[in-house]
Amino acid sequence: MIRNKASLCCLALATLLSGCSAGSAAPSPTPSPQAAPIEEAEDPTTADGIFTLAQAQRGEDLYGEVCSECHDTSDWTDSGFKSRWEDQSVFQLWYYINDRMPYEDPYSLSRQQVTDALTYILRLNGLPAGDEELATDDDSIDDYWIQWRP
Repeated sequence: MIRNKASLCCLALATLLSGCSAGSAAPSPTPSPQAAPIEEAEDPTTADGIFTLAQAQRGEDLYGEVCSECHDTSDWTDSGFKSRWEDQSVFQLWYYINDRMPYEDPYSLSRQQVTDALTYILRLNGLPAGDEELATDDDSIDDYWIQWRP
């Protein structure tokens, strides 16, 4: 009669090993081939050319018409601005602009105007333009992270 789990484990092991022929070792398990390490793709950033020059030009035009009343372009290129937004989601900066600008009339800009103004800010900071415009929907805007290094 088996009285405890340890005895049961020993009996099971002895039964398993009894199937091996004398003098031969139990076959060692074959190691599974190791897959090459999967490199995680870096999240897309503003340094990846996420806007077009035409889009940034529309943003510059909007700046001249609306934003320049309160802002100098250096407001968007100084180290304080850049460090505040570095490694933040583009979506966060987009919503900051959308919710607060223009100061006297928040929420008055269209989604396209906010996006264009944002791309002008990116261009002012020397970020490269690409082949496709930055979309205006939340999901597309949220795909990117702010990195000021091109």
